[in-house]
Amino acid sequence: MTTYIGFDVAKDSLSMAVPKLNAGWKVDEFANSPDGIRALLSQLPDQAHCILEATGSYSVLATYMLTQAGVTISVINPKQSHHFAKMHLSVTKTDPRDAVLLAEYGRVIQPAVYQMSNSSLLLLRQKRTLLRQYQKQRVALLNLLESFQPLPIKDPTVEQSLQQMIAHFQAAIAQLKAEINQVCQADFADQYKRLQSIKGISHAVATALIETANGFRDFTSAKALAKFIGVAPIIYQSGKVGITKGINRSGDAHLRGQLYMASLSAIRYNKPCREFYQRLKAAGKATNVALMAVVNKLLRQAYAVVKFNEDFDPNHRPILRSVP
Repeated sequence: MTTYIGFDVAKDSLSMAVPKLNAGWKVDEFANSPDGIRALLSQLPDQAHCILEATGSYSVLATYMLTQAGVTISVINPKQSHHFAKMHLSVTKTDPRDAVLLAEYGRVIQPAVYQMSNSSLLLLRQKRTLLRQYQKQRVALLNLLESFQPLPIKDPTVEQSLQQMIAHFQAAIAQLKAEINQVCQADFADQYKRLQSIKGISHAVATALIETANGFRDFTSAKALAKFIGVAPIIYQSGKVGITKGINRSGDAHLRGQLYMASLSAIRYNKPCREFYQRLKAAGKATNVALMAVVNKLLRQAYAVVKFNEDFDPNHRPILRSVP
């Protein structure tokens, strides 16, 4: 019989809630470290199904070690557990209580089993995160340098230091881009090639899609991918009222921005996207609404070329096919 176990992950500790045989919970705390997680593994019951929240880097070590040990786990969006707690009218917010709520969530909802990213995707994720930070730092330094230009008296040593730091970040960014390209070419060559065959999707967007979509292995439809990234429309219907309330914005904000910029290119060079955009504009849709619809179309194209392992064909006529 499956035993659902909740884990509340903090920076330095892990709270584990295990149901007792009769009633109640046994809650233990372990260090969020390799030794602590090994001690935790030794206390797991048979047929354990562990429930964790996706809490950035803090939960990765536990997720990795549990998966490597062959333990069944589910990693859920913190919004899911938050709303589950509200449904139970919970007014207590502590690590042990959160661990119990996660175990209850697993028992009631029985979420899908999580598939850990392979080592290449983990490396790619780290490189992309570092690249974004370097790009932000470079822009901040460029803005600072520009803000000094109108000053009547300039400190040459300050300007020289800024120029050196900007050059340093430019070199680091170029190196990271080369490393990211190398990982994609080595481990995701087919996906990388197929995605870039779509007009509007650059190598940066292709890389971001591969990393965010976990190599496209976790999704059974383009709609699920759009929802995960946060560009799916929110439909509100009640009685005679039926409206669309924007997009769900639940995923990677940086990737959403990249896809929005890709849509600007797609409406010029991607024939299906251009015709789709023109139809929407002719129907009176606002520009941003039409562009977000193009983003969703780009994701459908991306999903199709990867799942069917075919280059993009702008003249393709859709036919019903089952996803392999």
